[in-house]
Amino acid sequence: MLESLILLVLVSAVALIWHDAVRSRDRAANVARQLCARADLQLLDQSVGLRRIRFVRAQNGQPGLRREYGFDVSTDGHDRHRGTLVLRAGKLENFSLPLRQPPPTSTVGNVTYLAPRIP
Repeated sequence: MLESLILLVLVSAVALIWHDAVRSRDRAANVARQLCARADLQLLDQSVGLRRIRFVRAQNGQPGLRREYGFDVSTDGHDRHRGTLVLRAGKLENFSLPLRQPPPTSTVGNVTYLAPRIP
């Protein structure tokens, strides 16, 4: 009887941990989509991957998890750059996205043709 109870508690704990990890990954994917849309970038593969997980203490002293996710973005559809975001307790703590490179200018003689203005 005791063995069955211990097994039930262990299975329940694993299920809760798995559910929290899936929920956090889905939250990170949604945040990555929002960040890419705001920065006019294309989220490649429509997914994020867990890069690092740490136990941390919040400002009020309670323990929690800090998860760092990585994902790939493109500025023009032909390149691939790395982006990261950090979630603590399901809230965005930090993120990193690549800068958009301005299109190159061309020069003919003493005339420089500038790229069109980006609104």
